[in-house]
Amino acid sequence: MQSVLRISDAAVIALHTADYLAGRGGTISPAMEITKALKVSYNHLSKVLQQLTRAGLVTPARGPKGGFALSAAGKKAKVRDFLSAIDGPVTMNLCLLKHKVCKHKDCMLGGFLSETNRRFEKFLNAGVLDISGRK
Repeated sequence: MQSVLRISDAAVIALHTADYLAGRGGTISPAMEITKALKVSYNHLSKVLQQLTRAGLVTPARGPKGGFALSAAGKKAKVRDFLSAIDGPVTMNLCLLKHKVCKHKDCMLGGFLSETNRRFEKFLNAGVLDISGRK
């Protein structure tokens, strides 16, 4: 069954990482610590952190006490920014089929999809710190 939302595991890890780092109050968190807290693969998390660093959403710190923290931009970022850093631009599903069957606007799923897209758009435009409740 096709899902209305298409969010990769990596993008979900990115959002949880942002939430975790927000909860650390700016302190540096080693990748292994984040891996254990989120119960995700170290290799998968490393790739996600690399993409978030490239996007300027997290700041790496090198050395024996190295790790990651949310950057200034990451603290101001929207959920959309974290998802886009991993999966590319976020698009909305206007139809659950690959090709439109109903050629009119009275689709039996139209109201559901419109409402779902509106709610998801609101979520995408919310600040990560607002969503995490860690402001």
